[in-house]
Amino acid sequence: MKILVVSRGNGFGHAKRDLLVAQRLIQLNHEVIIASYSSGFQYIQRAYSGPLIDLELPSAGSSAERILKLLDLIRRIQPGGIVVDEELLVLPLARSLGIPTCFITNWMEDEQETLGYLHMADRIAIVDQQEHWLFPTSDSIREKLHFVGPVVEVPERTVAREKKIIITSGSATIADVPFFKKAIADLNGETDYIKLVYSGTLTRSLQRLGDETTQFIADPGSFMDEVRDSSLVVCRGGHTTLWELASLGVPAIAVPRQEEVNPYNILYARQMGERGYVRWLEESELDQGRIATYASEILRGQIQLQTYAYDGTALDHLTSCVLESFSLQLAEKLL
Repeated sequence: MKILVVSRGNGFGHAKRDLLVAQRLIQLNHEVIIASYSSGFQYIQRAYSGPLIDLELPSAGSSAERILKLLDLIRRIQPGGIVVDEELLVLPLARSLGIPTCFITNWMEDEQETLGYLHMADRIAIVDQQEHWLFPTSDSIREKLHFVGPVVEVPERTVAREKKIIITSGSATIADVPFFKKAIADLNGETDYIKLVYSGTLTRSLQRLGDETTQFIADPGSFMDEVRDSSLVVCRGGHTTLWELASLGVPAIAVPRQEEVNPYNILYARQMGERGYVRWLEESELDQGRIATYASEILRGQIQLQTYAYDGTALDHLTSCVLESFSLQLAEKLL
């Protein structure tokens, strides 16, 4: 079957899981084309050898432009099924063209317009655990929901931890400057630790804030290799990043972006905090020296965080959900 994967281009989290499911579908002898944009496209481009299309869309912008580009994409590719990672506008387009869809997401809301879109998906794969799920699950779409578990790629863990702290914002933007400033300042006292700051395009403007123990890195390519033997990660709290860290057993402090920027990351950080996988604080608390306090407690063993026992089966569950979504509509057509 020819399968189109439309991957949301905001950050790396969507790209990582979409890359994994695309590779698994290829192993099962399906033809897979991935379409993405912005930082998500840049990540997939480094790791995917199959057909890849840059939609050349901004991370946020006009719905009219998105609809036109997505419609043109689907008509050109003519897939037998579409994997849709949080690009809601694909759902009505696919429905109008009679193409089955599996919608991948790590959030849910009961706002009427969003539910209207979600009703058009054949199945909705939630890449999280049902236990402690903090989002509403509307009765109107409940039968479409399938919790497959967190889908992450976890490198082999290292036994020994190095005296190294990672500060990262994933796909960094100007809105992350206060976060980087406070994290760097709060961790200046940890002179026994090397601080690696993954700051992307902000690297040049932030370099003046460091000391001899601080290194600034623009390319995220080495991120996971550095993380797996680090002693602490201070991050923005993206869904995929938090599960990766929990699976590696690397302690993390999450500082989600403000609610008006991304309300879902706050919910995830709170959820992962309740499970005991991370410490978290709101951005409004940055001036209270909390990063310094939490870091000291973690590095000196006063706080022990939990490790998530990831066994890789979530990817199998997601792949099955995708293929069942497509066969579901095919069976209905044959009736």
